[in-house]
Amino acid sequence: MNKAWGMIKDPVHGFVHIYKIEKDVIDTLPLQRLRRIKQLVFVDLVYPGANHTRFEHSIGVMHLAGMVCKALPIDINNEEIQMIRLSALFHDLGHGPFSHTFESILIKKLNKTHEDLTPWI
Repeated sequence: MNKAWGMIKDPVHGFVHIYKIEKDVIDTLPLQRLRRIKQLVFVDLVYPGANHTRFEHSIGVMHLAGMVCKALPIDINNEEIQMIRLSALFHDLGHGPFSHTFESILIKKLNKTHEDLTPWI
């Protein structure tokens, strides 16, 4: 991979290196929208510290995807690693408020899952 553009401080993984293309994607409205969607929905009502977002989760998943790619005993080129990291970053784009909690309503009313909504968002 090219030299990292910068870093984001992740509460779980510490400093996560990001690359220019990832920074550009992170700065878009669909990714920024994830900052307002809770990862654990109502869990913070019982555990007040459990208040992280889909945005933080997606940054962590992107970071872990890159680590897995580098740890695999196969040759994955930098372009493939970048595609995998971006795919990991995008994996929750279709989530709405309350996430999986109300997904059954989404399926019942719209006949769609959060995965179906990702391209639309």
